[in-house]
Amino acid sequence: MIVPTYNEIDNLEPLLEALFSLPIQAGTGWQFDVLVRDDSSPDGTGELAERLAAGRFAGRVIVSHGQKAGLGNAMKRAFDEAIERGYDVILTMDADFSHAPADVPKLLEAINSGADIAIGSRYVDGGLIPGNWPLGYIIRTRVAGAVARMLGGVDPALKELTTNFRAVRREVLERIPYGDVQAKGYGFMIFLANAFVTGSWKVTEVPISFHTRASGDSKASLSDIVEFFRIAYRLNDDSPFKQLARFITVGLLGTVVNLGVLWFLRRFFPDDGIVVLLSAIAIQASIVWNFTFHTRFTFKKFRRSHERRIPVRSLLTAFGQYELTTALTQTVIFTCFVVLSNLGVFYLLAQLLGIGAAFIVNYYVSSTYIWVRRAARAA
Repeated sequence: MIVPTYNEIDNLEPLLEALFSLPIQAGTGWQFDVLVRDDSSPDGTGELAERLAAGRFAGRVIVSHGQKAGLGNAMKRAFDEAIERGYDVILTMDADFSHAPADVPKLLEAINSGADIAIGSRYVDGGLIPGNWPLGYIIRTRVAGAVARMLGGVDPALKELTTNFRAVRREVLERIPYGDVQAKGYGFMIFLANAFVTGSWKVTEVPISFHTRASGDSKASLSDIVEFFRIAYRLNDDSPFKQLARFITVGLLGTVVNLGVLWFLRRFFPDDGIVVLLSAIAIQASIVWNFTFHTRFTFKKFRRSHERRIPVRSLLTAFGQYELTTALTQTVIFTCFVVLSNLGVFYLLAQLLGIGAAFIVNYYVSSTYIWVRRAARAA
């Protein structure tokens, strides 16, 4: 068990007492040691850890020291040491009793049941958040989860994203390049969460009761929040935010193509009698543009799921679906325009609202039914 500490002198000894009083070996079959990673706590936490390791918990507690460089760096060094020492399962928890020691055997039982990674979760059935947990903490945690999913693209199947209460088999950590991520704070936790669910490992979420810290202050800072956004942004190229940004970019350029083709054709065919036909050609040119670049650029996961080359049949099917989607969005725009105009809305605003509604429909249908992973379709 890795316990990172910084100014946790009031919590450390009671935590170790609680952990070593658990019947872990009898109940789960695992020999259980604790690695305290202290980063030069000015309150004497590191010195206390040394005394406890040499005294009442001799042979059960390992103490690792370092300079204060944030939770992420502390965890990386602690992982390195635990792997070097040959431990088969590496657990982590906070030192402030926000994670209940009584829940530790649940994580090991999940490992014994075949999980490669067991995560203590507040958000699965049976998990609890304290009734007196400050509203600001709840909002911050929820916002962090939303950022991780929308900006980072972390699989929504994983409910708990920001916890430090986990059990991981050594071979999993050996295959994750955690040493490469530049994270000092809780951005490191979201990096690990994403790495767990993007690998081929079995991940189990174990319901736990989360608690308000026993004593001391939260270590989170503004720089940790900024870092969290930075780490999340770099996680997955197919995150909903990045995909939506590409969708908008392609759509705007498609509008330019539409207008450009219409302008070009009018130069050669100035007869007003065929302007509708020219407009239809320009619309079709923008549809082909959008389809091509949505396939190659916006929805990259669609291309990757077909290995090197997308089959012609899949392309034709997707193109037909996109043509129908375009017809649907044009209908949405026209319907919104007629309804809102009749309600007295200024005609340009009515058209703009119709375009907005059509965009939402277009993106939803495109991302949900047209450019989807082949594996997802088969499932």
